[in-house]
Amino acid sequence: MSRKQLYRRRTVFLAAFALILLFGSSLKDSLAYFTTYTTTRGSARLVLGSKTEIKEEIEGFIKKIQIVNTGDADCFVRARIYAGSLLKLTESESVPEGGAAHWRKDADGWWYYESVLKPGEATNVLSVEIGVSPELMGLDIDNFNVIVVQESTPVLYQEDGTPYADWNLSIKPEESEVTGS
Repeated sequence: MSRKQLYRRRTVFLAAFALILLFGSSLKDSLAYFTTYTTTRGSARLVLGSKTEIKEEIEGFIKKIQIVNTGDADCFVRARIYAGSLLKLTESESVPEGGAAHWRKDADGWWYYESVLKPGEATNVLSVEIGVSPELMGLDIDNFNVIVVQESTPVLYQEDGTPYADWNLSIKPEESEVTGS
């Protein structure tokens, strides 16, 4: 082997070694970027919705309705009352002495409780007086249905901290995604 060939081989070998060192030293960092991971332990309770129960009492022809927040998060509630066409319903709020009125009937037929309902709290009583039409007076009817539907939604906050309710908020469990308007 000539000296010239030996010199070329040594130059190629040193250049290859230098490239291996150069790329080898940065390869570790770039591989670390793609293979970095972390582990965690512990748990956190996630409340996706509020939990409420309805309390109803009947005294004669008056149905008294309260909604209780039995969940762990603040919420807003609303209620709607249904009855047959032969029954006349007169709804009103029973405000406790020294208290404030919180129920408001909207044009959509729902009664909205305009105050935040904290866990364990109950709404003011929403009273429904049931008036029987003359067509039913002569019939022997011992019972009839007055249906109360109630809904709740978590309290949301605007940027300035003002609470509000989004009645279009929905949770899609298959996608684990919360959507709203």
